[in-house]
Amino acid sequence: MTNFANLNSNTNLQWFPTNAPIASSRTDDIWFIDPMVGWAVNSNGQIIKTTDGGDTWVEQLQDNVYLRCIGFANPLKGWAGTLSRGKRLYSTVDGGQNWKLIENILPELAPSAICGLSVVSESVVYGSGTNYPNRPPRMVRTIDGGATWTAWDMSEYATLLVDNYFIDENRGWVVGGKADSSIANPSRDDVIPVVLYTEDGGKTWVNRVADISDSFPLGEWGWKIQFINESIGFISLENFTRGAILKTTDGGENWVRLPINDPQGNANLEGVGFVDENLGWVGGWGDENFEGGYSSETKNGGENWEDANHIGQFINRFRFFGNPVTVGYASGLTVYKYSTAPVTAALADRVTPLRFLTTNKPAVFKKSVDIKYTLPDNVQKVTIDIWDRFGTYVRKLVDDSNPSAGQKSVVWNCKNDAGESLPPGIFIYRLTVDGNAESRVISLKPQ
Repeated sequence: MTNFANLNSNTNLQWFPTNAPIASSRTDDIWFIDPMVGWAVNSNGQIIKTTDGGDTWVEQLQDNVYLRCIGFANPLKGWAGTLSRGKRLYSTVDGGQNWKLIENILPELAPSAICGLSVVSESVVYGSGTNYPNRPPRMVRTIDGGATWTAWDMSEYATLLVDNYFIDENRGWVVGGKADSSIANPSRDDVIPVVLYTEDGGKTWVNRVADISDSFPLGEWGWKIQFINESIGFISLENFTRGAILKTTDGGENWVRLPINDPQGNANLEGVGFVDENLGWVGGWGDENFEGGYSSETKNGGENWEDANHIGQFINRFRFFGNPVTVGYASGLTVYKYSTAPVTAALADRVTPLRFLTTNKPAVFKKSVDIKYTLPDNVQKVTIDIWDRFGTYVRKLVDDSNPSAGQKSVVWNCKNDAGESLPPGIFIYRLTVDGNAESRVISLKPQ
C-alpha cells in the first residue's frame, strides 16, 4: 500500500460510510492491503475485515482490550497494537483468521501501550508509544518479521509519543510532544509538538521542528503523520482548544504550522489525510468536550479550510490508493470510503441494533451513572470495563459468571479500581457478554 498521490486527483470522488459497524466511541485505525481488502480496529475490542471494499465485514477478533493501531506487510502477515497492559501486540500470519498475542516476546523496554505501528516490510516493523505523559516514551522494532524485538527509551527526545512512519529499515519519523525538562511531573498541558527523524533505525534522532518551537502553544502535540510523496507530508496536531496541522514540502527537513481556520472552529484534531498537495481533510473529536466529531476540508494545501462534516465524524486515520488517488478510506464513527461508487445504504439503516445495553445515547453525569442492560438466558460470562478518553484502563465494574437472565443495572461512582475519584472527562464503558461486546461513551461533568 502507498500513501503517495500525485497532484491530479479525481474530482468525481466522494465520501460515504461503508457497512462497517458503528463504533460507539470510534474505529481507531484501518489498513488496506489493496482497494478491496482491509482491516479495522474499533472501541468494542474488535478486529474486523472486508474483502469487498467495505460492503461486508467479518469479525476476526474480540478481546477485552483497547485496540489502537493495525498494519499489514502482505495479505497474510499483520500486527495490531493496543493500549492495554499485558496485551500490547497481536500478530497474524493467515490474513487475520487467527490472531496471536505476542506479549511474551516483547522486551522489557517496549512501550506500555502501542499507539502507532509502521509496517515497513515482512521483516521490519516499528511501534511507538505512549500517549501518556506519566509513562516513559519508548519504541520497539523487529527486523526479523516478529521473531525477536528490540526496544529503547525516548525520554531524551519526548514526553509522549503517538504515530510513526518509516520509509525503509532505517529512515523514519515519530511524532508526539515534549515538556520542558524542568517540569517534574508534566501533563498534556505542558507539552509542545516534536517531529523526530532518524536515519539509523532509531539510534539517533533529530527534532525537525525545534527551529519553530516558539510558534507552538503549550498543550499541543503531534498525533498522525502522512506523506503523499517523497517531498510533501502532513502531521495533525492535537490541541483541545485549537486546530492546526504541520506541513513539509522538502521531505521533512522543514515544517510549517497551519491553523485550521474553518467557520466551525474545529479543534482537538487527530486524523489528517491529503490526496494531493492541495486537497485534504482533518477530523477528530471536534472540540475540547470530545463531542463534536467535526471534519474540515482544504483545497489549497492547508491555507484555508471549510466545514466538511459530511465526509464523516470523529476521524482518526485516512488511507489512500492510486496515483492519482482512485479510492480512499477513513476510520472514525465507522469506516468511510472515498470513491465514485454510490452509497449502498443510508447511514441510519446500518446502525447495529442494540443487543444488551438499553440506551444508545451518551450519558452525562456528575456524581454517578446507572448502566442498564438486559441479559438473555444461558449467559456464561458478563463483564463491564471502563476506560478514559485516552485509553487508560479505569475500572472493572462487573465480572460475573453464569448470571441470571433479565434486566440488570449497575452504578458507577466515578472511581477507579483503587477507589480514587476521577476528574471530569470522557469515559468509555464496554459490556461484554460471552465474547459479544457493546461500548458507550459517557461524560463526567464537574460537580
